[in-house]
Amino acid sequence: MNPRIAKLLKQKKAAQTKANELVELAVNEDRDLTDEEAQAHADFKAEVESCDRRIEQINSLYEISSTPAGADALQIDADSVITNPHPVIEDDPTRGFADVGEFALNVAAASRPGAVLDQRLSIMSAASGMEQGVGSEGGFLVPPQFSAAIWDGMNEAPDNLLAMTDNYTVTGESLTFNANAETARTAGNRYGGVRGYWIAEAEQITSSRPTFRQIKIEPQQLAVLVYVTDKLLANATALNGYIAKAAVEEVNFMVGDSIINGTGAGQPRGILAGAVNYPRVRVNKETGQSAATVVYENVLNMYSRLHRRYRSGAVWFINQDIEPQLAQMSLSVGTAGVPVYLPAGGASGQPYATLFGRPIMPIEYCATLGTEGDIILANLSAYITGTKGGVDSAMSMHLRFDYAETCFRFMFQVDGQPWLAQSITPYKGSNTTSPFVTLQTRS
Repeated sequence: MNPRIAKLLKQKKAAQTKANELVELAVNEDRDLTDEEAQAHADFKAEVESCDRRIEQINSLYEISSTPAGADALQIDADSVITNPHPVIEDDPTRGFADVGEFALNVAAASRPGAVLDQRLSIMSAASGMEQGVGSEGGFLVPPQFSAAIWDGMNEAPDNLLAMTDNYTVTGESLTFNANAETARTAGNRYGGVRGYWIAEAEQITSSRPTFRQIKIEPQQLAVLVYVTDKLLANATALNGYIAKAAVEEVNFMVGDSIINGTGAGQPRGILAGAVNYPRVRVNKETGQSAATVVYENVLNMYSRLHRRYRSGAVWFINQDIEPQLAQMSLSVGTAGVPVYLPAGGASGQPYATLFGRPIMPIEYCATLGTEGDIILANLSAYITGTKGGVDSAMSMHLRFDYAETCFRFMFQVDGQPWLAQSITPYKGSNTTSPFVTLQTRS
């Protein structure tokens, strides 16, 4: 039986019993009801009628059949039963709400003394361990379509770095991968220890074996808490856009920033975390190079240190402060300078927004001009991420009730780190390579 119906039936029976007791007392004493008793009797009858109306509202949300009542059926009256109760509204991903604004208005209204709970909320209310029919004992879950809309919005963001990573879904608490332990391409280090030999006829072959390391992805919780005033709740259309936009952008920003700058402590480990060469490569600035500049030699050297297997799919991530440097960048040919970024038409044409054929993407997470991390050449397919579900959304009107505010909470679980443990030493030469290349600070 639906817990709300069970509670209402119990409340109705108690009110009817009290009304009958008043009448029975007056009959036994051979008198009329006193004014006080008449008013109490009227109140009890009104409570009975209110319970009937509310039960009818709940029933309207369920599939009603006239089949005989069985073990899984609920007898409502002599003519109708509910067989295998299933709320029709559960088939609607919006739970009957036009948008999150209308949903928020109904949640706020439910918190007011004496308010009648919207039956759409009664279907989706309750946290485990609390009574489902009482909204005051727990927040109301945001309808699933609205939660999905937030996740889709994050994927549509222009600087969604998460979508560029090697992403996996984590169903448990963590996910462990076995990875190649290779750190160099020199003999005896390929694949962590596999080595081949040229042998003479009948000569014994020297054995070798690969070695592995483990990568553990353990999603960390990211939370966004948004307070909304009751005054703002009065404008459902504005609220819908505000909450969705604020939550999408903040979750997306925090995840993107962690992929670049995360410390690895309670959050993903970013590609700039740790000492140089673990696993990024830091290219040295040019001798005598001016502070807060980027020159052609810098980008040429960065590209030469990008591992050849990761060149396809690599992106230049830059702080927008870098753009004037790119526009003025030139290659010296004789006594003249040839632009290397602007199109043939110069500033009158649209910039190609590429260097060495790889696209340039301005993002907020890059450091300002002159600091390491202001320009990064990276292929994020070499960065592994694990996510656990989508955005978990909930709201409550009780946390800030005395401030006339409603609280919206959004939670997302993600972890990530580079696939490589360190940069790769080449077979010939000493210049290490990596999927992640940065430029030394120029100050």
